[in-house]
Amino acid sequence: MLLRRTASNPLSNIKSFFGSFYKSSPISPLRSSSTMPSKVPMRLVIVGGVAGGMSAATRARRLNETASITVFERGSYVSYANCGIPYALGGVIKDDAALVLQTPQALNDRFNIDVQINKEVLSIDRENHTVDVRAKGSESIQQVPYDKLILSQGAEPFRPPIGGIDLPNVFTLQTIPDLQKIKAYLAEYGGTRVAIIGGGFIGLEVADALHSLGLEISIVEYMPHVFPPLDADLAEPLHAEIRRHNVNLLLNARIEKIEAPGIDTPGRVVLADGVPILADLVIVVVGVRARTSLVEKAGLKIGKTGITVNPFMQTSDPDIYAVGDMIESEHRIAGRALQLALAGPANRQGRLAADNIFGRKISYRGNVGTSACKVFNLTVASVGFSVTSLRQMGFDPLWVIVHPPDHAGYYPGSHPMTLKVAFEKETGRLLGAQAMGTAGIDKRIDVLATAMQAGLTMFDLEHLELAYAPPYGSAKDPVNMAGFVGSNLLRGDVNIIHAEDLKIGQDAAQIVDVRSPGEVSRGYIPYAVNIPLNKLRENVSTLDKGRRVVVYCQVGYRGYLAYRILKQKGFDVVNLDGGYKSVLEGGFKALQTSREKL
Repeated sequence: MLLRRTASNPLSNIKSFFGSFYKSSPISPLRSSSTMPSKVPMRLVIVGGVAGGMSAATRARRLNETASITVFERGSYVSYANCGIPYALGGVIKDDAALVLQTPQALNDRFNIDVQINKEVLSIDRENHTVDVRAKGSESIQQVPYDKLILSQGAEPFRPPIGGIDLPNVFTLQTIPDLQKIKAYLAEYGGTRVAIIGGGFIGLEVADALHSLGLEISIVEYMPHVFPPLDADLAEPLHAEIRRHNVNLLLNARIEKIEAPGIDTPGRVVLADGVPILADLVIVVVGVRARTSLVEKAGLKIGKTGITVNPFMQTSDPDIYAVGDMIESEHRIAGRALQLALAGPANRQGRLAADNIFGRKISYRGNVGTSACKVFNLTVASVGFSVTSLRQMGFDPLWVIVHPPDHAGYYPGSHPMTLKVAFEKETGRLLGAQAMGTAGIDKRIDVLATAMQAGLTMFDLEHLELAYAPPYGSAKDPVNMAGFVGSNLLRGDVNIIHAEDLKIGQDAAQIVDVRSPGEVSRGYIPYAVNIPLNKLRENVSTLDKGRRVVVYCQVGYRGYLAYRILKQKGFDVVNLDGGYKSVLEGGFKALQTSREKL
């Protein structure tokens, strides 16, 4: 339904807001290729700008003052912060111009780089070392020679084969022109209801941003949970946070078609079960696919998800390099090349390609897939792989969950976080981590990402020396705590059970809740008997030594103490990993007697 600007409509400012817009590759050595005489300036051509392309261009100039460096960008912007686009859409970033990092003129003035926008490279003649270029709106073809060529064309949004996907009220959101189109549409037609197809990074950021403008938001996600890098139990708190902000979240959703709004009828996203979702505007953010058409025509090697490169960013042609979202690069945990559409790796790869072109033999060390996302009042972050993904890849990982505060609990403003770390059972090598909370999340994931790049283990996390002051952390940092718990498990100091594996019933294990009666009154696991930790020693005789005992507390620590008491008294005992908090947050409703979160 189109929004009319009336005094009685609380959302009438939306149109005016947008109206203001217009005022695995094998490890191989660096391959040699044809070289130019040293006195002849190298001709370096770069196809595509933004993170990878412009990092390569500016690094190349710093390394060689005489080289001819030309960048062809088929769009109107060669250097901009595409990661900030969702926030510009929601008005957090007030001026779209803030997203533009460099202009062609600025790059020429400072770096003597010839940046040509609105020009598309159509083909590569590898034998003659030329590229065919056509300017937007022109039919003429320009043939440009190169000595070295760097491809940085990125990835393009995937548009699923859904009826109505090309309607005028359906948009993708990846570039500044995409942002401008959405703003223009809302400025002209208004609208109060937005359907976001896809619950990944961008979908969640867009939902957060547009919700702040007072729009009615629906998120339509094909999978069982949002934010695919997470395990289902870590995604449950995200679902609760999204719904707490009155966002309509639909999971396991199958879309039948999209219908455009009419003069008197609202637009709709119709699901396969017949349920319609009213939507004046539809934003499709369901992932990206590497841009490989130019590479395919050139006959370069392509993997399952992107261009094949060696550790020096060379393609199967030693004079052609490729970087960023369009390539497959080595993943340190997977042990094979995978596509990774993140700005950090793209920037580093562009720099490294220039290094190697100008004689610095530096190999790319691979990715671990570090990411973070703001979802309303929560921050979620991950590195490596989730337990679910690790199992799908053939790993048999161990993992632990801890719920420490982001800084010293006695200092005002402390907030609990959830940190889940997966590791190899044989060596303790780190395989993945997921974290969620309101503060301090990015810091811990960054520490764990560094540890994973260095090949550290859970045992090493025990010994990390991290900055501590009461406003910023604890003497035992959350990363240390995960290391302590994981190392205890590896050394045999504790055996744990995860909520997903816990069976309850008369014939199952004895379940002992070691929390206080006040905590128990707010919710507990069915069939549990309450023996507070400080009373456990004097009540050991009430337990059946012939049956396994499951002990649990709120977050795991008191359960661990109970485990040590009972284990040394000869009981077959396990501690519930993450405690009752993991049961509640993880959505294990069969293990709850109350939905109230403690």
